[in-house]
Amino acid sequence: MDLVVSGILNFLTEQEAIGKADEVQDFYRYGIEITISSMLNIVLVLLMGALTGHLLESVIYLAVFIAVRVITGGYHADTYFRCNLLMCSTFIATAFLNDKVCGYINIWVIAALVVFEEIIAFVFCPVENKNKPIEKEKKPKFKAMGMIVFLLLDLFGGAIINRYQTVGSMILLTNLLIAVLIIAAKIKEKRCDKNEII
Repeated sequence: MDLVVSGILNFLTEQEAIGKADEVQDFYRYGIEITISSMLNIVLVLLMGALTGHLLESVIYLAVFIAVRVITGGYHADTYFRCNLLMCSTFIATAFLNDKVCGYINIWVIAALVVFEEIIAFVFCPVENKNKPIEKEKKPKFKAMGMIVFLLLDLFGGAIINRYQTVGSMILLTNLLIAVLIIAAKIKEKRCDKNEII
């Protein structure tokens, strides 16, 4: 990652597309790193989907994950390698769990998922990234948006599950995964705070 990003930065600097000041270089370095990592995540999940016979599930997973996480935030791994590994492993786990449980999801399960995710969104959202803080006055808006997006996706997944079982169930399970990752992010945040105090 460092080698690729440094190469792109050097090229942009030589072409005088960006300035040489440290803060400018740092800003573009972070943006390039995030872009490459995000694209790699998408490619890897689609590849995993194709290799495991879950290509449709990989598209649903990415669509839901990206749409919700932009609003709610969530767990961030410490390195790009761990991020890619987490994205692929959680997709595979979600897709294979979907194979096992999609026929058993009923109105009561959907209602339980809605209640659980709404509580998580209300209590914890939005989860801030230290590199991308959210202005205090915007937090209630993101919280409300998170709750609405969780609810709408759960209702949509529940509404289509009888006709499109795999699709509806994958939407519901991906939503559940995001809620669990929000909890994981908060646990990690508390551990980091304790370590800083110590």
